[in-house]
Order: sequence, then structure tokens, then C-alpha cells
Amino acid sequence: MGICFREVHIEIISLFLILGHIGKSFAQLNATTIGSASSQPDNCYIITPDQLNQSGAVWFDNAIDLSNDFSINYQVFYGTKDVDGADGTAFVFKRTATPLIGGNGGGIGYAGISNSLIVEFDTFQNIGLFSNNDPVADHIAILRDGNPDHGQGTNLAGPVQASATSANIEDGQDHEVKIAWDATGQTLSVYFDCILRLTFVEDIKNTIFSGDDSIFFGVVGSTGGLSNLNRVCFNSITFVDNLTLADQSICIGDTLDTVDATVPSGVTYQWSSSTLEMSISDPNNPSPSFSPTVTTTYTVTITDICGESITESFTVDVLPIETPAFNPIEPICENESLSALPTTSLNGITGSWSPALDNTATTTYTFTPDPNECATPTTLQIVVIPLTIPTFNAISPICPGDIIPPLPTISNNSIVGSWSPALNNMETTTYSFTPASGQGCVAETTLTIAVQGQVPEFDPIAALCAGENITALPTTSNNGIVGSWNPSLNNSVTTVYTFTPYPGQCSFSTTIEIVIIPIRTLQIRASTTTENFDDNQTIEVTVTGGIAPYEYRLDDGPWQENNVFKRVEGCLHTITVRQVDLCSNSPETSITVLTYPKFFTPNGDQYNNNWNIFCLSENPTARVSIFDRYGKLITQLSTSSIGWNGRFNNRDMPAADYWFLLEYEEDDGSKTFSSHFTLKR
Repeated sequence: MGICFREVHIEIISLFLILGHIGKSFAQLNATTIGSASSQPDNCYIITPDQLNQSGAVWFDNAIDLSNDFSINYQVFYGTKDVDGADGTAFVFKRTATPLIGGNGGGIGYAGISNSLIVEFDTFQNIGLFSNNDPVADHIAILRDGNPDHGQGTNLAGPVQASATSANIEDGQDHEVKIAWDATGQTLSVYFDCILRLTFVEDIKNTIFSGDDSIFFGVVGSTGGLSNLNRVCFNSITFVDNLTLADQSICIGDTLDTVDATVPSGVTYQWSSSTLEMSISDPNNPSPSFSPTVTTTYTVTITDICGESITESFTVDVLPIETPAFNPIEPICENESLSALPTTSLNGITGSWSPALDNTATTTYTFTPDPNECATPTTLQIVVIPLTIPTFNAISPICPGDIIPPLPTISNNSIVGSWSPALNNMETTTYSFTPASGQGCVAETTLTIAVQGQVPEFDPIAALCAGENITALPTTSNNGIVGSWNPSLNNSVTTVYTFTPYPGQCSFSTTIEIVIIPIRTLQIRASTTTENFDDNQTIEVTVTGGIAPYEYRLDDGPWQENNVFKRVEGCLHTITVRQVDLCSNSPETSITVLTYPKFFTPNGDQYNNNWNIFCLSENPTARVSIFDRYGKLITQLSTSSIGWNGRFNNRDMPAADYWFLLEYEEDDGSKTFSSHFTLKR
């Protein structure tokens, strides 16, 4: 497969590498996974899943000093597919801890990483243009500067077949890898399945890493057009004290069962202790139980699959049981405030109390030490003294105004105190008795004195207009209570009147309110909204100074809500307005409607005997000229005269239509109007 250099998005998952199970405390390897890599339990990391075109890496920021010897032991799994599996992993040393991934496919995740030393574990033979001069067998090689081509000068050692016994390591088995550095001999050795497979001798600190005192390491890998699952699990790393079991503390009589010394390549485990007591449940188990009765140091010797042994120790500090101690709490009175109990004892033991505090009854509380404390539960009793309640004789109900004697300041059971509020003989009141201090656990109490009686009942009085007469208020209520009212009646403002019953009727005072509505002064204006002498004369009225709605009346006619009067006949009219709530004045105004008689009957019956425009009788300048149908002037008269009697030259004119011309003055100038009327015989 060809080498594919690519830019990768790095998703950093920062975690602490803790080699081993719960209870083991290794120096922390600060691991960062990027690309397709992911952290797994038991110090393992999947570098690539069994998927095409994947690349992943796990990097550590634990520095390596090339001046010292070191070895790194881990197991590696290359999947189950041989011919159609690819591509492998590489152990990479470089000058910084910055996480990187190189090219995938034949680049095995390191191609392109400069200033680097690589131990390559290649599981696929690349051919063609990007063959990298790979051998047929799965192989190991030592290279530098991110170049995977074995035919270049950057190929420092190898390639050699990875396994001494098989050309295929994609066999579904875990394989043991050991990478060791001899600082004195400046030799890098690579072991595979416990057999030395490759060495490289060189002053790599200076020739590759430019004299840096510290370098960093990681494991990278990739797939391409073919794939396999690539996984690594670390056993030991000498330069970080990789398997350091943490010291523990237990309480005497307890058993410690959280220690696990298992390593992936461990074969046998042998435990021993610094004391003679048999406190190990199974000396050959990597995670036995420990039950020492005194402080003890335990040592385990671990032999791995390659026959190498390491020894680790830890100490179990056995602590004595302490009893939590607390200061006693003085008795309290019932309902007295109770402070929270301390969660740390006088001898430094932390824990919690139950049940919840209760200031109403004597209660025994249990203190339970926290799980990490070598202590037993203890108890504390808080005595709650019940309150003594002052007792008093009940007081019978009284009538309003009756005299209430002073309440006793010493209760029937000899408790001294005072009462509040002040006595009130007009309404039922509950009085509180507060005991004086210094009398022990005594409670406040109350006493209710009921004030009973009838309430006088009266009919309500409707609102009145200001100045309207107010009928005298009744001195006997509807339910027969006799009394008097004050203040005096006032018909100008709204007033609340109080009725006070005469003594001896066991009744309460009561009140009644008489609402007085102020008089509003109205102003009106009326106008002729139609032309003079129109057959349908209309008057419109405008009101100011009040609050609608209003009612309107023409002359002595009925009241109406509409402010417009239509088909008005006659001459002088009176318009009156009032407010609907009646609390207003009723202003009037006059208006003249100009009209003329349509006919007259000069027959001597005293009705319609003369014709004139009587609506202008007060207008001295008005003049009327009457003509017959031929335009002959019959007469001229003023509007203030009695009018035309239907005669001309002392003889009666025939029944017919006659014409007239009116000339008159108004505020806006001279006016004329002509029309006709009928003379009837």
C-alpha cells in the first residue's frame, strides 16, 4: 500500500494512565489519544479499529532521559487477518510530547514525523510504486525521521521477520514486545515474544535528537485499503516506576480486598509479608485479600511470560478504633432553637447524625462515622423539657361598651406575666399572655373575650343631588334598636353617619353613608342646521360643562336622548337640557325657525284670517311684498303688522295662489326670499 500523508484533526482525550486495577497506584503516565485511537481498561489502547483507512496514536508526556537505561514492556495484538489484513503499529520516539499522526496505510501512522526514531512492526508487504522495499514476512525495522522506505539511508536496522517462529503475527494472539536501552553501550534492543530480534547501536541522543536531554514516546498505527484491529497493553515502564502499589490504611479488624497487582504479561505471583501472621488469603493470587492486625508491609514477586521477574511492595497501616467524643448539650425548652450538631468529633472523627433534629421531644441522636474513619457509631441525647402553659379562668361574652376588669397578671398555676394588646370592649379580641423571664420552660398563651350584640339594620339611602332635601334618618332600626345619629344631616357633601344605640340594648354602633352628587352646570347652544324657510326645519343642540348622557326637550314636549329635532314648525322655540343622573341644572335657550303660512282663509271665522310672516315680527326692517299670479303688486306690509286680509281696493280677491317677496336683515347681511301661498275661500 502507498504512503498517504495527511493533515489530521487532533481530538485530545486527556487522561491519566494508571497501570493495573483499582488499588494499584502507578506513577501517572499522562496519555493523550488522537485519531482513531481510544483508551481501554487495564492499561490498553486500541490504536486502530478493524476498519479501512484509519490512523490513531497514543502519546505520553513522561520524559525519557537517554543518559539512563530503561525498558518498556507491552503486549500487542495485530488482529486475525493475514493476507487481507494491514498495516501494523510503530513505537515512536521524538523530541516533543505534542500528539501527532503521520501517513496512514503503508505509512503506519508515523510517515512524515521528522526528528524521530521509529521501531516499526509492519504486518503488510507493500508492492509497486510505494513498496517501501518491504520483505514478504511481517517484520520489524528501526528507522528515523518518518521515512518508512527500507531502501533508504534512514533505515537504521532491519527489516527482520518479527517472530522467530512465524512469518505471520496477525494470528489473533497477544505478542510480547520489549524495547530496551543500554545507555552505557548506546544500544537499542527490540524483543518480540521474549526473543531478541533487532539491535541498533548509536549515540542517538546526538545523531537523531540533537543532544536533547529528554525525549518522548508514543504508539502509532494505521490501516489503508485493508484493515485489522491493532491494540497495545502496557506491562511495565521502568523510568516511571510503573508498578507501584499504593500504601493503604485500614481499621483494625477490617479486610483489604482492593489491591490488584495483575499485569497483562504476568504468569505467576508470589506474596510475602513483613510479619509472621497469616494475613494473605492466597499468596499466589494477583489480587488476594489482606487482613493484618498490625501495620504490615506486603511484597509481591511477578514473573512474566518471558521469565523475567519484578518485585513491588506496599504497606498497610492498621489503625485502632476510636470512639467519637462530643460535648454534652444542656437540656432545652420545647420549641427552643437548636443548633446543628458538629460533624467532626472532639477527637477529629468526621461523620453524620440521624435522625433530623427535633426541638419538640427528647431524642437520642446517632453519630455514624464516615467510611474512611476507624471509629464506631456513638449517641448523644438532647433532653427537651415540655413547656408549662399558663392557665386562666375563661371570661364570659360581654355587650359592646361593658366594662372589662383588668386581666390577672398571675396565672392559676402561678406564672407571672403581662397581657397585650390593651383591653377593647367594642369588639371581640384575643389577648396574649407573655410570661416574665426566669420562670423556666413556660409558654405564651391566649385568652379571647367575645363582644356580642345585635347590629342595627337600616335600608340603604339612594344617592342624592347636592342641595336636595334629605329625609330625617330613622331613630329605630329595622330590627328594633333605638338610638341616635351624628353628625347632623348635610345635603352638600357625601357623609358617613354613625348610629349609636341607647344603653341597655346589647348592640353595636353602625354607619350609613349618604352619597351627595355635585350639581354640574350645563351650557347649551342650539342652531338651524337647514336653510331658512326649508320645508323640513332641523334643530341640533350642543351641550358643554357636564357628563353625558343628556336628555333634550323642545318646548313642552317629551324628553328625548337624541340632540336633533326634525320637522320643526312654528317660529320661536325653547330648548331645555338636563343630565340623565339629574344632578345638574336644566338650562334653556330660545331659537327662531323661519317659516311662512302656506295658506290662509279670510272668511271672518277668526282663524287664519290674515297672512303674514309672523316669525319676523320682531324684525323692524323686514318687508313683505305680495303679488298676484300676473305679477301685479297687491300690497306691501311690515312683518310686525296684522298682515294681509285678502282684499284689494276694498274688495275680496279671488281664491288663488299669490306670490310674495321677503326682504330682511340678519347678522351676516341682507337676505331675500320669495315663494307663494294659497288664499282659500
